[in-house]
Amino acid sequence: MPSKRFTIFLCLVLAGAPLVGHAQGTSGSQFLGVGIGARPMAMGGAHVSLADGGTALYWNPAGLARATGHTVSLTHVSWLSDVDYRYAAYATPLGRTGAIGVALEGGGASWDNTGEGTFETGDFSGTVGYAWRMRPNLGLAGSFKYLSSSLGTDETTSFAFDIGLMYQMSEAVAFGAATRNLGSAVTYVEDGDPLPATFAVGASYRWRDVLVALDLEKVNDLDLTTRLGMEYYPFDYLALRGGAILGPDSALSSWAGGIGLNWDEQWFLDYAYRPSDLGGTHQFALSAGFGTGAGLMPIAAAEDEGAIEETAIPKSNITIITELLQDLITEALDGMRLAGGSEIYISQIGTHDGSWLVESVLVEELTKRGHVVMTGGMPGGEPQVGEPNRYQISYRIVSGGVTYARVWREWYVGAKKVERRADADIHFQLSDTSNAIIWADEITRQRREIIPGGRIEELGTPGQSFATPEVEEGGWDKILEPLVVAAIVGGLIYLFYTSRSSE
Repeated sequence: MPSKRFTIFLCLVLAGAPLVGHAQGTSGSQFLGVGIGARPMAMGGAHVSLADGGTALYWNPAGLARATGHTVSLTHVSWLSDVDYRYAAYATPLGRTGAIGVALEGGGASWDNTGEGTFETGDFSGTVGYAWRMRPNLGLAGSFKYLSSSLGTDETTSFAFDIGLMYQMSEAVAFGAATRNLGSAVTYVEDGDPLPATFAVGASYRWRDVLVALDLEKVNDLDLTTRLGMEYYPFDYLALRGGAILGPDSALSSWAGGIGLNWDEQWFLDYAYRPSDLGGTHQFALSAGFGTGAGLMPIAAAEDEGAIEETAIPKSNITIITELLQDLITEALDGMRLAGGSEIYISQIGTHDGSWLVESVLVEELTKRGHVVMTGGMPGGEPQVGEPNRYQISYRIVSGGVTYARVWREWYVGAKKVERRADADIHFQLSDTSNAIIWADEITRQRREIIPGGRIEELGTPGQSFATPEVEEGGWDKILEPLVVAAIVGGLIYLFYTSRSSE
């Protein structure tokens, strides 16, 4: 019968080696390298800049900062016939500057131990993480893991933590870095093995329906591994994926592939397959997302629920506001259901620099509908027989005007761009001749677009402050932000190598 130490070593190799996304090393708790998530693994594990939802707690906890609602992720990993791992995670934003996530992972294997009974191995991890949106396009996060493993009758516990960075450089380009599995050694009997401390850095680029990603990954006891991945959406509901894992330790270096389906951008079903010299790994994942919030987004689309249109030849600010008012007032008049040919009196509640424009659009729209329009208060008394119906429309401008929400340069050296926001929020009241309010509503409209910074001077209207906002330059966006990113990445590298030297 083999010695107990040899049996433990053999179990580590058999249970850990086929599961990791790179060649097998000599660290303990190799299940931490299983490679969770069908989408990430179908892309060869090139995911440090793409991590989101619950699986972000595996690849890069800063991906939690992308959470825009409640997200649930379930993953099943199957290796041959006797090794299975399961992963469940939940992520959700906390206000506008943070997000949290929790994840549970467990599994193991069992086999006949040379005819002397069944030998079992098992692993479990519980993870909790928090992400902080330092900037609308920059997230920093950390997570803590509780680890438990068993080999036959021997059990051990440990802990680890991860730190990650996510930087959304533009709509198309994202950058990520993470240091994973920093923590105490795994000890069986009297032997201790360090955790597989990992440093990964990567970038991704999206062009229309194609997404490509590249990661460089260094595990403490392995040579540098390169991960390549691609995702293509031929249809809105279907994703095709492929990837490769390349490195000097080539025993398990291989390609990967998979497919993904989604329903209404809320339900996602993904599958991944990856071969190796020991057989094929299958992963199935089901995830769902509900609700909305403020997730990590490009600087040009910060706090936006969707992409912002970029306009090369923008309209003037006052033209944009006028178009918003036309839509807003049309909706209000449709709701009032005024009798044709009525006599309408218009009055303003409060003061605002843009009142003249609101009144002008209101008069124009009422006239188009065949009403007789006057300004000021409505005379008392009921109209005589044969006279038109009389109504008073009172309005109060809650807010209205144009702002330049953000100014930046693409790649910090390119042409200046500006995010222009125009909004109108007006409260309306409709009264009859008895001064009774028979209809009231508050209606809002907003428009956002990206315009060339060189056109700003020609878009305003002198003397109209609501249509001629001041431009606030993006200060530290151009210089300090990349320096902060570089400093954080340097810190992650330092933590990784400090962990290695202490092992």
